[in-house]
Amino acid sequence: MKSKAWKILNNDEKSALTLAFNHKKSTWEAGEIMDKSHYKYLEISTRAKFFFQRFTTYFETTGDLLIPANTEIPLDFRDFIHYTIENRLTYTDAVKKLDRSSPLRTNDTRKKTIVLSEYLNILKDSNNENYIMLYDLILDFDRWNNFRILPDALQEPSAFKRRNKTRLMKHLKNLRNIDEFHIYRFTKKLSSNTKIGKKLYLPLISENFSKGYTIVTIDRNRELVEYISKEFQLYLFNENEIANEYSDLVEQYINLEKKNCKIGQQFWPVFRKLIQKSYNYNQVNNIIPRRKNLEKSFREIDFDLKSSKKPIKNKFFNL
Repeated sequence: MKSKAWKILNNDEKSALTLAFNHKKSTWEAGEIMDKSHYKYLEISTRAKFFFQRFTTYFETTGDLLIPANTEIPLDFRDFIHYTIENRLTYTDAVKKLDRSSPLRTNDTRKKTIVLSEYLNILKDSNNENYIMLYDLILDFDRWNNFRILPDALQEPSAFKRRNKTRLMKHLKNLRNIDEFHIYRFTKKLSSNTKIGKKLYLPLISENFSKGYTIVTIDRNRELVEYISKEFQLYLFNENEIANEYSDLVEQYINLEKKNCKIGQQFWPVFRKLIQKSYNYNQVNNIIPRRKNLEKSFREIDFDLKSSKKPIKNKFFNL
């Protein structure tokens, strides 16, 4: 009899594990048999191994129950979890199966995010260990799955480096598209002359600045940090030097008329390295401090950068 964890896997994931472990096929051979490109097969295989291990451990603890027994979790949220995780349905297909009275059936992205956030907080803020385990499982499933089941604002970074590039590009777009009103507000109304150790540095990119960017000093205020992190997804830094390094790198990149793969290969590893030094990296990327060391795959840094003793240079783009 197949385990409950095995039943969670989709057909591609089951095939990848069967070819690798039962038939001892190499990754190239398995990819050809499944008619998948090599990188796509590797993604499927890695996901399959993670899901099988993750769900096996989870079900060993819960007795094969996905939802805790005698639960106070709202019925539509329970159904949503079953449809998306057990049946592997997309968010859109899952909510179509919910009762018409469910607030999750809304087409309003903001309302959808609010409702799911409230439902997830029931699990996250619970004193029930099984609720917290389910919360962690949902976040892990969302970032490892082949499609997302949570709205952007509730997602942790994808477990796959290739998929995270889209997320990081959104951060660059946010940085470049700040309107003049908010630039004025940040530079004139929210800037601070507070003492060293109690301030943060906020990079802003705009053609209105002589260097193409400016660094705004703000108070290390919890509400202000939360506002900048969640509403604008902008990074804050403890050190002015790193903020300038980040700003110089980004300003050069986004203002290039032509970009190619070679430039991207130079830019993205350094960009990832710098944002991981930011004060609010976890908040911008929805990473709970308790979870940040559970999986390090979404904190990928290129090996050559990680091991290099040479300082990172920003002036890449005179190719």
